[in-house]
Amino acid sequence: MEKLKKLNDICTILFKEDDNYFELSNAIDDLNQLFYETSKIDAGSNAAREDIYLPTGKAIGAFWAAMCVKEMMRTKQFIKGIYKGIKAAQERFEGEPIHVLYAGTGPFATLAVPFTSLFSPREINFTFLEINPESIRLLNNVINTLNIKNYINEIVLCDAAEYKYNKSKPIHMLITETMLNALQKEPQVAITMNLVPQMLKDGILIPQNIRIEAALLNPKKDNYRMAGAKDYDGKCYQIIDTVFDFNKETARQSCGTFPEMELDIPDNIEAGYNELCLLTNIQIFDNVYLANWQCSLNLPKRIMQLKQDASPINKVSFQYILNKSPGFNFKVVS
Repeated sequence: MEKLKKLNDICTILFKEDDNYFELSNAIDDLNQLFYETSKIDAGSNAAREDIYLPTGKAIGAFWAAMCVKEMMRTKQFIKGIYKGIKAAQERFEGEPIHVLYAGTGPFATLAVPFTSLFSPREINFTFLEINPESIRLLNNVINTLNIKNYINEIVLCDAAEYKYNKSKPIHMLITETMLNALQKEPQVAITMNLVPQMLKDGILIPQNIRIEAALLNPKKDNYRMAGAKDYDGKCYQIIDTVFDFNKETARQSCGTFPEMELDIPDNIEAGYNELCLLTNIQIFDNVYLANWQCSLNLPKRIMQLKQDASPINKVSFQYILNKSPGFNFKVVS
């Protein structure tokens, strides 16, 4: 009970609209410590550090998944957005216990366990999918130590991109955060495409939308931004266009291939904006977002340098490809 009370106190801080850096940093440290203690993870073990390579992307090892908790804004915004999603699901499916399918739990089920301190098992329950046996072993330690077994329907060792749910209990919400910036290398898209059709039609997907935008970056201004320079005078990037929106509708409609998107490179762009990159904007739920540079998921994916002394590049095409190393293929269009 003491640990669940601690979880509740941490959530109270994460839900605040205004961020107090010191308070938020301490809350994330407390959450991380609680997970490390209850999971009994050995950060130095080979089993904890071993990645798993799948036909649809890389599933990172338990230790690397555990490290994600310490990204303050990432953890805060996902917890905050999921809470809003659960409340919306309770209104949408009034009187029903909300069944959450969580794919890619890692060793802590970071995006589920905190809610056992806020809701009763009559209000919410979880089915966990995880490909890594070591993560499942550690997760069972967390569940047993916190005494929250009554919230968990099942923990399934599987590839979530291929999992077929055959139980009678409907899925009201799907959570999967198995991604890197620009949706590269990890199986976020493949997992979502497989699981969304198995969820109720009005079910809630977390994250609600992932938008990839092509932009021109000014490296000098970006350095000023990172250094907190006084003469930094505004945005270090200029958006060209949206390359990809990935959401519940996209996942339902796609058959595994995505259209090629051609973008015109503006010829009147300001001097210094010469690095073509992809930016990742994540709508977790409703008005809760992770925006550029807030965490590793929102770092620019650099594509190419537009050199002033070379022939001008007027058009570039992008296409998202699903394979064992998913991501965007791009080419200069003559």
